[in-house]
Amino acid sequence: MTITICGIPYTVTECEDHFDADGKHFGQVDFLKAEIRINKNMAEAVNEESLVHEIVHAILVHIGRPDLSEDETFVQSFANAVYQTFELKNKRL
Repeated sequence: MTITICGIPYTVTECEDHFDADGKHFGQVDFLKAEIRINKNMAEAVNEESLVHEIVHAILVHIGRPDLSEDETFVQSFANAVYQTFELKNKRL
């Protein structure tokens, strides 16, 4: 799948990778390659929220706020809010 983030097409792939040893990261964004990788061994809702999380990272970098992109608490909170907002909207349509 390809999604456009701030005018840049990002390739999104699902993979087996756990991304790190602590098991707390479910995805990864590579800004230079314009790629997002998501662990495919997750429930659908976790997969979707993880994609939103990585999209938030990319948006923040592209709008010139890499400082906020490095703040995982902010990124996670914002991604959860965005995901829940659109999830509720889709259920009401």
